[in-house]
Amino acid sequence: MKVWCRVLTVLVAVLAAGAAPAWAQGAKHKPVTVTGRVVDNICMLGMGLKGEGHRECAIGCDKAGARMALLDEKANVLYTLMADKPFVDPNSQIREHLERIVTIKGDLYEAPGGQKVLAIKEVQAAQAGSAANPCAAQNPCAAKNPCAAKNPCAAKNPCATKKQ
Repeated sequence: MKVWCRVLTVLVAVLAAGAAPAWAQGAKHKPVTVTGRVVDNICMLGMGLKGEGHRECAIGCDKAGARMALLDEKANVLYTLMADKPFVDPNSQIREHLERIVTIKGDLYEAPGGQKVLAIKEVQAAQAGSAANPCAAQNPCAAKNPCAAKNPCAAKNPCATKKQ
């Protein structure tokens, strides 16, 4: 009986020593560069609100602690945004870009269930012009409010008339 206990103890020790490096490694990630709109998850997912006309409300949601995301509108992919180190506000690097088009360089993590999480390393505002604002040619006021004439959600925006 003592022999089996010793064998079992040695076997457990060997398995634990071999598995320790796997436990110590972080999740796998890959460096990426993604261009998209910084969106307010609560209003976009719940009510379909996004864009420059929704910016004031997104600022309010940010102040209330809502986590922002990056929507790649061309690929139809939503990335949850996070800081690239602990104890950092995940919205701190994107706060000035709420509801605007940006390019983010960072590390992409694939979370369980297919969720895409992007750890932000660098944020750049998109270049002015038609790539960043597809309605610029049709709307002379587009620099102040892109696509306002085409925004079907403007009437549904609870924060559109309220300044914070």
